[in-house]
Amino acid sequence: MIRKLLIPLLLSGSITSTVYAQECEKLLSDGLYSFTKMTNTNSFSQDLRTYYLSETFKSDMKSGKWGASLTIPIKGVPFSIGANDSEDKFTALKTKLLSITELNIGAENAQMLLQSVPNTNLYEAYVNCVTKNGQNNLYGFIQGTNVETEDAVVFTIHYRPSSPGDSMPKVTSFNVYPTSALLSGKLDVGESLKGFTTLVTCKRPANEDVILTIQTDRGSFSSKASAQDNITSTKEFPIGTIITSYLNYEQFNTVTKNHDKSPGGIFTSNKSKWAPCDGRPVPNSKFQILTSQINVPDLRGMFVRGLNIFDPYQPVPAVAKEKSDPDTRVVGGYQSDSFQGHKHLDKDNVAVLIAEKQAPNTPRQRYTVEGTAAINTEGRIPAGYGEPRISTETRPKNVSVYYYIKIN
Repeated sequence: MIRKLLIPLLLSGSITSTVYAQECEKLLSDGLYSFTKMTNTNSFSQDLRTYYLSETFKSDMKSGKWGASLTIPIKGVPFSIGANDSEDKFTALKTKLLSITELNIGAENAQMLLQSVPNTNLYEAYVNCVTKNGQNNLYGFIQGTNVETEDAVVFTIHYRPSSPGDSMPKVTSFNVYPTSALLSGKLDVGESLKGFTTLVTCKRPANEDVILTIQTDRGSFSSKASAQDNITSTKEFPIGTIITSYLNYEQFNTVTKNHDKSPGGIFTSNKSKWAPCDGRPVPNSKFQILTSQINVPDLRGMFVRGLNIFDPYQPVPAVAKEKSDPDTRVVGGYQSDSFQGHKHLDKDNVAVLIAEKQAPNTPRQRYTVEGTAAINTEGRIPAGYGEPRISTETRPKNVSVYYYIKIN
């Protein structure tokens, strides 16, 4: 949806202010500096070219940092490079880059470059900036979409004066918590905001939220980036969530970018986001930290069943006995199959005694009360409610699916 949104904006000329558009492009460059950790020489187009020529880029590409593939616009022509491409393909990329002195990444190339970037919402933030530019009815402080990568956050603050003669806000207080997180974009007391977009870049500590607060003579602004390793805060599913999927594990990994933070792009319990519910150990995962369980549930071949109590202080009546589980259960506990006690109604009218003589007690030798041989009651006998479906288990009708659990 986001990608589809940008194209009409660009084609229709919705970016009405060249100055504002340039500020959105600066958001692109600042976000890419944070994502790639490339050296900043104050020439983004040259710095990006230098990064793509470096061994660092090749290493980032092969480790999956850029996802499965990346498309780089060179002289307006897209060049695609993949994580598993040969050395010859990387050499071909270098040859093309050496034929130019800089890479111009603007609005027309944003979708091509950024749509495959994992672990960052840079593309979303850029589209949000372009969209807010075109909304002339917005005034004052406007919350932009922060660019969040694994290691850094670029806080995005928009401000539009209510009229051409309206002066820009003057800073009375500027704070970042923790203070050591600030990398660039600090505003001094008495300094005025200089344009539609203000960017403040901070490191992201593993276990602390980063909070930015700005006070001005025309109002205040605050924003927060949640800690990367905060088990109680997530933009996705909560830790411990179990989902069903039609996709096998390889397909699931692709669409969820499951191993993007994991070295070598393979499953690791402390970096991969999801695990199959196959009973595997997940040491050092957030799931283990939160639940004190080393193994995920093994749901292979299993039906899942709700516990009798979800909330110990439940404000609802207890579940009815005929609906409840007869066993005392804990979450993740296994319960074997069983068959409820029952009886069969004997319709063969078999005689136990005939006169003074004990009747035979084998199916083929029993007699009815009339003294004639009974039909064979051994094996599969229809009971009037359909053909028996004999198997090695008792089960309801079902459809097979995969189960996955959120562990990080």
